[in-house]
Amino acid sequence: MRRFQEVFNRTSIMAPRRDARPFIDEEDSSCPFCLANKECLESIIDESWQEGELVARFVPNRFPATSKEGVKGLHDVIIDTEYHTKHPKDFTRVHWETLLLSIQKRWHQLMTRPEIEFIQVFKNYGTKAGASISHSHWQIIALEEIPYSMQQKYLVYHQGENCYLCQAQHRKDGILVWEDADIEVWVPSIPLFPYEVWFVPKQHRQHYGELSAWEIKTLGKLIKYLLEVYHQLNPQGDFNICMMSGDVRGKNPYHFYIQLVMRIGHIAGFEIATNCHILSIEPRTYAEEMKKILKGMYK
Repeated sequence: MRRFQEVFNRTSIMAPRRDARPFIDEEDSSCPFCLANKECLESIIDESWQEGELVARFVPNRFPATSKEGVKGLHDVIIDTEYHTKHPKDFTRVHWETLLLSIQKRWHQLMTRPEIEFIQVFKNYGTKAGASISHSHWQIIALEEIPYSMQQKYLVYHQGENCYLCQAQHRKDGILVWEDADIEVWVPSIPLFPYEVWFVPKQHRQHYGELSAWEIKTLGKLIKYLLEVYHQLNPQGDFNICMMSGDVRGKNPYHFYIQLVMRIGHIAGFEIATNCHILSIEPRTYAEEMKKILKGMYK
């Protein structure tokens, strides 16, 4: 069941079955995402391989946030490696490219369902980032309605005629860390977490399904670069990757970007009460630190 409260701009999804999901750490040999335990998977939607190695396996989430009785839609898990402890920073650039293209393929499949209005792709890596299984994976949730909180984001984003991420304003507000021909990596002017960065396509894209194959190839390279930077800054750092998309029907204009967040510390009472996050490091300070590492790694 979905619940929202317009006065306080809050949305919740009631999914009691999620409480039954397993918690599997790095030492657990019963992990269903490992190749040796493949028979534990109820079904496989699709999979991609690269030079004999698993790159993406799509399976239905056994503990979905969606249901026939509550919020309607689909909830997949994307297993992005057959190795239980392999870190995504160690994926090859070709692995990243094939993985992201496979996710877009699934995105396009979900878009063909006329009832689907909104798709969210995200990766939780590590317990601080919300992962219950340590084996690297993603999730994709396709919903028959746009969450109320996202509707409010779209409304605020499109108050003017110009797209914020297409015009020069975000270049004045944020801090450019790296750029390629198609993608820019920015530290936002008001990050919610230390070392937060955004991957922003230079061309206006409404959602992930609109990205070109070349843009996705560039994204894969840049995400790998930044995860390697994260590892240098904090080898034990957990992180989230969130694809920030407009609705799939284009009813709410938006500019797609990917948010990468290192999970340092915890969200505490002040953040919960005010939705105002306290950062222990200035954005410009960590932006310069990240640029220095990138330049040293990729001269």
